Amino acid sequence: MVSEKEIKRVLQARLLHTDLLNVVEALGYRSDQFQQAFDIALEMENRNQVKLLYSNFHAGKVMIEFTLIGKALS
Repeated sequence: MVSEKEIKRVLQARLLHTDLLNVVEALGYRSDQFQQAFDIALEMENRNQVKLLYSNFHAGKVMIEFTLIGKALS
């Protein structure tokens, strides 16, 4: 289950100069937490806060792009 605290951490990790973010890196997760990072990104996409662009387990990336809704919340 995805916690609101994790979603808030991702929203707060947004940088002003880019709308792209690696969820795994933003949360400081290890490779064994990849699925949890993916689930967070998917939940955020379902809420229209982000667009899930790319994920790759071996690269340790779950890349998202913030939508206007996500930008307003960050």
